[in-house]
Amino acid sequence: MSSVRATVLGALRRPDTDEYLVQTLPTPAEPGTARRFVGGGIEFGETSDEALEREFREELDVAVEAGPVLGTVENLYRWDGEAGHDLAVVREARFADASPYDRDAFHGVEDDGSFEYGAAWRSLDDLVDSPEPFYPRCVADLFGDGGTGHLVSVAD
Repeated sequence: MSSVRATVLGALRRPDTDEYLVQTLPTPAEPGTARRFVGGGIEFGETSDEALEREFREELDVAVEAGPVLGTVENLYRWDGEAGHDLAVVREARFADASPYDRDAFHGVEDDGSFEYGAAWRSLDDLVDSPEPFYPRCVADLFGDGGTGHLVSVAD
């Protein structure tokens, strides 16, 4: 990949448990899965809030409202041997109506049909402490006392 990709990720928090909705994605490396907030690419001419609402609608068939920007993560990584670079806008999000908060799990389909995934509620501590990576690797730092509005994550 030779260009920077603009993405948006939704930090959607379940109010009664302080858990976040995260997707479990297949990876080419061990342990074989990773987690991240639900989101995806920002299309040309689209704002990050529009993109976030579209991604949830297309992939999980639920309506969300994009909230404030928590920060950005400049993510330089390797995926299946290829270099990647994206700039992720991380936004708070909430369901447009309360009923999806009662669900324990969600079934997602990438909008191009390339893969399916599960999404479930996880605490930030669980995500940080899990052997499964939480991508982008430093995104949880946006929630800490020492966090900043812009983080850079560079693959090893």
